[in-house]
Amino acid sequence: MAQSAQPTRESADDLSVAADWGILKDIPFRLVVEIGRTKMRVRDILNLDVGSLVVTTKLSGEPMDISLDDEIFGRVEVIIIKDKLWARLTKIVREEG
Repeated sequence: MAQSAQPTRESADDLSVAADWGILKDIPFRLVVEIGRTKMRVRDILNLDVGSLVVTTKLSGEPMDISLDDEIFGRVEVIIIKDKLWARLTKIVREEG
């Protein structure tokens, strides 16, 4: 006897999710790759000039955070290709709820 060609409950859900993404694909979001943070006194900020170095809390080679509208959603490694900084996604962070 031939099996029904109707989608299962799971694949029907997958199709509805894919359809929902179609609506959202053109919505702009602000994507931020955070290289590091630091605290500085105003006097030190006023002394900054072109070429000044600012030390951050991140170590060289340490994963950086990537945020979408101020919510961290992943980790990236920063790489240099042809004198440009690139961010390679290495981990997606899922909130445990």
